[in-house]
Amino acid sequence: MKPFNASQHAADSSPLAITGLTISYGQKPVVFSVDCHVPAGSLTAIVGPNGAGKSTLLKAALGIAPRLSGDIRVYGQPYRSQAHRLAYVPQRSSVDWDFPTTVLEVVLMGLFHTMRWWQLTRRHHRNKAMECLTRVGMDAFAERQIGQLSGGQQQRVFLARALAQEADLTILDEPFAGVDAATEKAIIEVLKSLKREGKTLLCVHHDLSTVREYFDHVLLLNIRRIAMGPVDDVFTAENLQQTYGGRLNTIQLERIATPDSSTSQV
Repeated sequence: MKPFNASQHAADSSPLAITGLTISYGQKPVVFSVDCHVPAGSLTAIVGPNGAGKSTLLKAALGIAPRLSGDIRVYGQPYRSQAHRLAYVPQRSSVDWDFPTTVLEVVLMGLFHTMRWWQLTRRHHRNKAMECLTRVGMDAFAERQIGQLSGGQQQRVFLARALAQEADLTILDEPFAGVDAATEKAIIEVLKSLKREGKTLLCVHHDLSTVREYFDHVLLLNIRRIAMGPVDDVFTAENLQQTYGGRLNTIQLERIATPDSSTSQV
């Protein structure tokens, strides 16, 4: 009998297991020797300063960014064999919003994996897409051209597309960037509801003041992994100082990292 390998077991059971990941653009490493095991059923934030490699790490997990070294597993298998179990919500800035397509058509794209290449969309596909739009409060905009929406509305539509995929793991790159307060609240409520359903969610996140309220796990990243684990254990002033260096003063660090008993946990 082979001895129990805790590290290998974590990699095999994790929705996303990254080991020894290094990515370099030219001579400069963007991500260096990062290990990251995302717990199943968690709502996990990736937090770090600009240029820390957060979005690059996500793109490597999706097979978009080439890696110099390291291993990436989705539910214990290479990404390509498990792609159907994963949904991705990209940064709004990376999307061509002038593309001539309606809100409903964008959400229907999330259902293509369930269809044969020769099939047209059917009524049940449209009904499913409308259910997802209703869940994010965008059903009234189904026939609107996607470029005519506000930034917050566009983000809700892309979240609806991810919902349509019914993925076990959803990766979101800055889902709250550039959205209004109402949209942010709507998005986090949907993410929390997915977590309650047993889904796993991984988000690049910038607002340190909401990390404790929104997430239960956090990866602190600045090219290297600084720390990863439950928010209460990892989101400390000491770890934030290592992550951000002199970009945050002592008062900011203590205020951000100190638990607030009035803040609701995920």
